[in-house]
Amino acid sequence: LYPQNYSLIGSSNLKDLLHALTVALLTFKSFLSDHVGSEFLNLLTIKQYQLLSENLHKTKKLYVYGLPGTGKTIVALKFMEKIRAMLQCTKEQVLYVCENQPLRDFVQQKNICQAVTRVAFLRGIFDDVKHIIIDEAQNFQDGEGDWYTKAWTLTSSPHLPEPGFFWIFLDYLQTSHCYPTGLPGAEWHDPVESLTQVVRNATSIYSYLKEKMEEIVEYPTLNIPRQRLKMLLCRATCAHAVQGCIDIVTHLGRKGVARYVAERCHTYLKKGYSEKDIAILCYRDEEVKAYRELLASEMRKLEFNILLGRMEGGLGKYAVLESIRRFSGLERTIVFGIIPQSFWFHKEILRNILVCVASRANLNLHLLHD
Repeated sequence: LYPQNYSLIGSSNLKDLLHALTVALLTFKSFLSDHVGSEFLNLLTIKQYQLLSENLHKTKKLYVYGLPGTGKTIVALKFMEKIRAMLQCTKEQVLYVCENQPLRDFVQQKNICQAVTRVAFLRGIFDDVKHIIIDEAQNFQDGEGDWYTKAWTLTSSPHLPEPGFFWIFLDYLQTSHCYPTGLPGAEWHDPVESLTQVVRNATSIYSYLKEKMEEIVEYPTLNIPRQRLKMLLCRATCAHAVQGCIDIVTHLGRKGVARYVAERCHTYLKKGYSEKDIAILCYRDEEVKAYRELLASEMRKLEFNILLGRMEGGLGKYAVLESIRRFSGLERTIVFGIIPQSFWFHKEILRNILVCVASRANLNLHLLHD
């Protein structure tokens, strides 16, 4: 039933065919085609593939430093898939640990491992676990106990036939608090691998991120491994040429911010984007509650309405109205980041918060200072 030319496709030219097909797909700009663009941004880079394939046979313990938008969580997921296939593990033997419940839910839905938050990990018993993957470790806190020692002890238990994998993914440039993380000092991170090719963000957003990351390293306000991060930034690249857009607006006030977001959402929906393309991120949970009412009021004035949901139970099919912290590790095509004029540790973490917000956006970013 296939054309005769299909028989000419073999192992030698299949890669070229797939490359050409990807390029051809990306020439069709349709906002109704449900994340063709996002899937492109999620393609594994050569460096990511090498990290997966080579280090599986080199080391059981590894620190993975990833710049914002380099796909750390994607690599973590692929890594867990690979060790399960290679070692014939059950999903109960592989444990993914992160700080926030929404990211936990996202990974849980993949059905390839156990997924828990740091707090649940400290409270639970995981005797069957052999391999542990820590994600977004820069935002862990050690207030409830020593999560690092517990994870290290589980993966190096004398009851195991051999040590398990213990990989830690982190990005100091997205640190969103000033509290101890429970990680060993950066000088003890060994061995280390790095991800420096940005695959998630459009080039305009990448340019903004690069500027802010360089400021964080040049004028550090937190305890970060400055020289190591400086070397990572020297190697930073963007993996594609998707342009996207970024809009930065200041001094709107809360009502002005709500009006701006409602008008832009209305425009995006008329252009063919769906509600699930949109995330509206506030700094604190209190602001999430306040903006819910303000946005509903502005939408009524424009005679339209979208369902604004939080992240309980996964990503959902609606627009997200959530705190920046709880959206860590996730992404949307369109992101509105609402940044207050001042907040706790404003001077120390403002640039980091801006990086956190910007790196969540695939194509369109709106940064709003109320």
